Amino acid sequence: MSSYYEGLKTYCNTDRQVQVISMRASGMTTKEISMALGVTERTIQNITKLVVDRAKIRGYAPEHDMIHAVPDQYYVKGVSSYYNKDGELSGQWVKSSLSAEEARLKAFEIFKTGLMEDVAGKAKPTKKPKGKKDENKAAFYICGDHHLGLKVWSPETGDDSYDIDIAKSLLFSAVDKLAEMSSHCSVGVFVNLGDFMHANNLKNQTQSQNHAVDVDSRMGKAIQAVGELYKRVVSRMLEVHDEIVIINVRGNHDPDASLWLNEMIKLYYENEPRVTVMENYNKFMWYEWGENLVVLHHGDKINPQRLLENISGLLYKQWGRCRHRVCWTGHIHHKQALELGRSMTVESWNVLPPADSYHAELGYGASRSMSCVILDKHFGEHSRFKIGIDQIR
Repeated sequence: MSSYYEGLKTYCNTDRQVQVISMRASGMTTKEISMALGVTERTIQNITKLVVDRAKIRGYAPEHDMIHAVPDQYYVKGVSSYYNKDGELSGQWVKSSLSAEEARLKAFEIFKTGLMEDVAGKAKPTKKPKGKKDENKAAFYICGDHHLGLKVWSPETGDDSYDIDIAKSLLFSAVDKLAEMSSHCSVGVFVNLGDFMHANNLKNQTQSQNHAVDVDSRMGKAIQAVGELYKRVVSRMLEVHDEIVIINVRGNHDPDASLWLNEMIKLYYENEPRVTVMENYNKFMWYEWGENLVVLHHGDKINPQRLLENISGLLYKQWGRCRHRVCWTGHIHHKQALELGRSMTVESWNVLPPADSYHAELGYGASRSMSCVILDKHFGEHSRFKIGIDQIR
């Protein structure tokens, strides 16, 4: 086993990975390593798995008689092994190809560098803000489709320009101001309604229709920016609220990207007891606050009536417990609210980015803003604040 881990050192990309794999090679268990390094055992398991998976993609998996690794930038496309009558390996044919998967892994590494620097639980616990907070109030920071990575050129669209740096500045400025207004609330909930990232993959296309999208630079740059932006936003919210909840809805632009984004944020804040990151495997997400049921969905390919039918059937227990029910969506980029009798209110929200060239040519557009809704545990919506684009340009 020690020789196996010695062989894995070739596939380590960081000093931390080399340290962990070297300790495994010396015979230490994951529990012993976690205690020695002062991190969780899950962190050591994740680091080990990352290196093992990278090695397998490159062709190193001795337990499967795969010992012929391919060069950098390539990955193993197929392996044919030949065994003699005694069951011993007598020959092997390794097919390789330029690696789209390797490129994805590199982008993934860039994201981790920006967000967690290869160590889960990197965020250190912080002290609660001074002063007593209203335990009956929760502030929901509602981030409509942010499309980080989108490139908009003002002369082409007639509106503001937009790129990664602008996207980071606008969102943090909006959260900063909304935090001041809602600092009396005990809980802060950051609601990403989907399409937080403009492109889902390295092809810079949408997932379902494979439409090309206007992007600012490389996917790796956008990935790194997401990590940096989330750290700034959550840190600001931790300054004013006792607890933070993060909800990342999967959009139609980023159904896959939002999954790994959510997982990495969860790992980063693993050791911060004041931060909870909700699972986002289901396109429907929900959060109960006292007698409030808040359901989140990106809003693509579904109308308000079907939202109501699905929510009342899927969440019948939560539906029965809560007197106040809302469903918040994104997708259409403009403000719209529909009260479905006494059952539920469906509301879509404005966004901070301007329209891209495609939608600008068709005349689409809406006012640009970000809102924060304060919910009381017992009485439903208490108040709401809105930051318009002119306040944060």
